[in-house]
Amino acid sequence: MMPIVYAMCGLAFSGKSTAARLVAHELGAELISLDAINHERGLRGGDGIPDAEWERTSLIAMERLRACLGRGRSAVVDDTFSHRFLRDRCRGAAEDRGCGFVILFVDTSLEVIAARRRANDRNPTRHRVRDEVFAEHCARFEFPAPDEPFIRVGGQADLRAWLAREKDGPPGA
Repeated sequence: MMPIVYAMCGLAFSGKSTAARLVAHELGAELISLDAINHERGLRGGDGIPDAEWERTSLIAMERLRACLGRGRSAVVDDTFSHRFLRDRCRGAAEDRGCGFVILFVDTSLEVIAARRRANDRNPTRHRVRDEVFAEHCARFEFPAPDEPFIRVGGQADLRAWLAREKDGPPGA
Protein backbone atom coordinates (compact mmCIF):
# COMPACT_ATOMS: atom_id res chain seq x y z
CA MET A 1 0.00 0.00 0.00
CA MET A 2 1.21 3.50 -0.85
CA PRO A 3 2.35 5.57 2.16
CA ILE A 4 0.15 8.53 3.04
CA VAL A 5 0.98 11.79 4.76
CA TYR A 6 -1.68 12.99 7.18
CA ALA A 7 -1.05 16.68 7.90
CA MET A 8 -2.79 17.86 11.07
CA CYS A 9 -4.04 21.44 10.77
CA GLY A 10 -5.82 23.71 13.22
CA LEU A 11 -5.47 26.40 15.83
CA ALA A 12 -3.45 25.85 18.99
CA PHE A 13 -5.48 23.91 21.60
CA SER A 14 -7.86 22.58 18.93
CA GLY A 15 -6.98 18.96 19.76
CA LYS A 16 -4.54 18.26 16.94
CA SER A 17 -1.94 16.44 19.02
CA THR A 18 -4.54 14.17 20.62
CA ALA A 19 -6.00 13.46 17.18
CA ALA A 20 -2.52 12.95 15.69
CA ARG A 21 -1.61 10.33 18.29
CA LEU A 22 -4.88 8.48 17.65
CA VAL A 23 -4.46 8.58 13.86
CA ALA A 24 -0.86 7.39 14.08
CA HIS A 25 -1.83 4.55 16.42
CA GLU A 26 -4.90 3.44 14.49
CA LEU A 27 -3.25 3.58 11.07
CA GLY A 28 0.21 2.37 12.12
CA ALA A 29 1.79 5.60 10.91
CA GLU A 30 4.88 7.35 12.24
CA LEU A 31 4.22 10.54 14.24
CA ILE A 32 6.29 13.64 13.46
CA SER A 33 5.57 16.41 15.97
CA LEU A 34 6.81 19.95 15.46
CA ASP A 35 6.24 20.62 19.18
CA ALA A 36 8.59 17.70 19.95
CA ILE A 37 11.18 19.07 17.50
CA ASN A 38 10.91 22.50 19.14
CA HIS A 39 11.37 20.84 22.54
CA GLU A 40 14.51 19.06 21.26
CA ARG A 41 15.76 22.45 20.10
CA GLY A 42 15.03 24.10 23.47
CA LEU A 43 12.18 26.22 22.07
CA ARG A 44 8.70 26.77 23.54
CA GLY A 45 6.06 27.84 21.05
CA GLY A 46 3.76 29.30 23.70
CA ASP A 47 6.40 31.89 24.55
CA GLY A 48 6.60 33.02 20.95
CA ILE A 49 9.20 31.74 18.52
CA PRO A 50 10.65 33.90 15.75
CA ASP A 51 9.48 32.94 12.26
CA ALA A 52 13.04 31.96 11.29
CA GLU A 53 13.13 29.37 14.10
CA TRP A 54 9.71 27.99 13.12
CA GLU A 55 11.04 27.73 9.57
CA ARG A 56 14.02 25.68 10.78
CA THR A 57 11.71 23.41 12.78
CA SER A 58 9.52 22.95 9.70
CA LEU A 59 12.52 22.03 7.57
CA ILE A 60 13.68 19.48 10.17
CA ALA A 61 10.17 17.99 10.17
CA MET A 62 10.21 17.73 6.38
CA GLU A 63 13.61 15.97 6.50
CA ARG A 64 12.15 13.46 8.95
CA LEU A 65 9.04 13.08 6.79
CA ARG A 66 11.09 12.33 3.67
CA ALA A 67 13.13 9.75 5.59
CA CYS A 68 9.96 8.13 6.89
CA LEU A 69 8.39 7.98 3.43
CA GLY A 70 11.67 6.63 2.07
CA ARG A 71 11.26 3.70 4.45
CA GLY A 72 7.80 3.08 2.99
CA ARG A 73 5.98 4.32 6.10
CA SER A 74 2.96 6.58 6.32
CA ALA A 75 3.30 9.59 8.61
CA VAL A 76 1.17 11.93 10.68
CA VAL A 77 2.69 15.41 10.81
CA ASP A 78 1.48 17.22 13.92
CA ASP A 79 1.67 20.96 13.34
CA THR A 80 -0.80 23.83 13.15
CA PHE A 81 0.04 24.19 9.44
CA SER A 82 -1.14 27.75 9.96
CA HIS A 83 0.02 28.94 6.54
CA ARG A 84 -0.80 27.53 3.13
CA PHE A 85 2.86 27.49 2.06
CA LEU A 86 3.61 25.08 4.94
CA ARG A 87 0.84 22.72 3.86
CA ASP A 88 2.05 22.99 0.27
CA ARG A 89 5.61 22.17 1.40
CA CYS A 90 4.36 19.05 3.18
CA ARG A 91 2.23 18.08 0.19
CA GLY A 92 5.27 18.53 -2.06
CA ALA A 93 7.33 16.19 0.14
CA ALA A 94 4.61 13.55 -0.20
CA GLU A 95 4.29 14.03 -3.96
CA ASP A 96 8.09 13.90 -4.43
CA ARG A 97 7.97 10.38 -2.97
CA GLY A 98 4.84 9.37 -4.90
CA CYS A 99 2.80 9.23 -1.71
CA GLY A 100 -0.74 10.22 -0.84
CA PHE A 101 -1.51 13.40 1.08
CA VAL A 102 -4.45 14.61 3.10
CA ILE A 103 -4.94 17.48 5.53
CA LEU A 104 -6.91 16.68 8.66
CA PHE A 105 -8.34 20.05 9.65
CA VAL A 106 -9.30 19.95 13.33
CA ASP A 107 -12.08 22.54 13.35
CA THR A 108 -12.66 23.47 16.99
CA SER A 109 -14.64 26.52 18.06
CA LEU A 110 -12.83 29.43 19.68
CA GLU A 111 -15.10 28.98 22.73
CA VAL A 112 -13.89 25.39 23.22
CA ILE A 113 -10.29 26.45 22.64
CA ALA A 114 -10.63 29.26 25.22
CA ALA A 115 -12.01 26.79 27.76
CA ARG A 116 -9.12 24.40 27.09
CA ARG A 117 -6.60 27.21 27.51
CA ARG A 118 -8.18 28.25 30.84
CA ALA A 119 -8.19 24.64 32.06
CA ASN A 120 -4.53 24.29 31.08
CA ASP A 121 -3.70 27.50 32.96
CA ARG A 122 -5.29 25.99 36.11
CA ASN A 123 -3.85 22.49 35.70
CA PRO A 124 -1.06 22.48 33.10
CA THR A 125 -0.88 19.43 30.86
CA ARG A 126 1.14 21.25 28.21
CA HIS A 127 3.07 24.49 27.87
CA ARG A 128 1.00 27.62 28.24
CA VAL A 129 0.49 29.81 25.18
CA ARG A 130 0.67 33.48 26.13
CA ASP A 131 -2.41 35.52 25.20
CA GLU A 132 -0.54 37.79 22.80
CA VAL A 133 1.10 34.78 21.10
CA PHE A 134 -2.28 33.08 20.71
CA ALA A 135 -3.89 36.27 19.36
CA GLU A 136 -1.14 36.63 16.73
CA HIS A 137 -1.48 32.93 15.86
CA CYS A 138 -5.23 33.37 15.27
CA ALA A 139 -4.79 36.57 13.28
CA ARG A 140 -2.21 34.99 10.95
CA PHE A 141 -3.89 31.57 10.57
CA GLU A 142 -4.77 30.64 6.98
CA PHE A 143 -7.61 28.12 6.97
CA PRO A 144 -7.54 25.36 4.33
CA ALA A 145 -8.90 26.51 0.97
CA PRO A 146 -11.44 24.58 -1.11
CA ASP A 147 -8.72 23.52 -3.58
CA GLU A 148 -6.71 21.80 -0.83
CA PRO A 149 -7.24 18.09 -0.05
CA PHE A 150 -8.65 18.37 3.45
CA ILE A 151 -11.00 16.48 5.70
CA ARG A 152 -12.82 18.57 8.30
CA VAL A 153 -12.75 16.99 11.75
CA GLY A 154 -15.25 18.66 14.07
CA GLY A 155 -14.68 16.39 17.06
CA GLN A 156 -13.89 12.87 18.24
CA ALA A 157 -16.97 11.38 16.55
CA ASP A 158 -15.93 12.87 13.18
CA LEU A 159 -12.38 11.62 13.66
CA ARG A 160 -13.45 8.08 14.60
CA ALA A 161 -15.88 7.91 11.65
CA TRP A 162 -13.15 9.08 9.27
CA LEU A 163 -10.67 6.59 10.74
CA ALA A 164 -13.13 3.74 10.22
CA ARG A 165 -13.54 4.74 6.56
CA GLU A 166 -9.77 5.23 6.14
CA LYS A 167 -9.02 1.75 7.45
CA ASP A 168 -11.57 0.20 5.09
CA GLY A 169 -11.36 2.37 1.99
CA PRO A 170 -9.14 4.33 -0.34
CA PRO A 171 -6.72 6.95 1.01
CA GLY A 172 -8.36 10.15 2.21
CA ALA A 173 -11.89 8.68 1.81
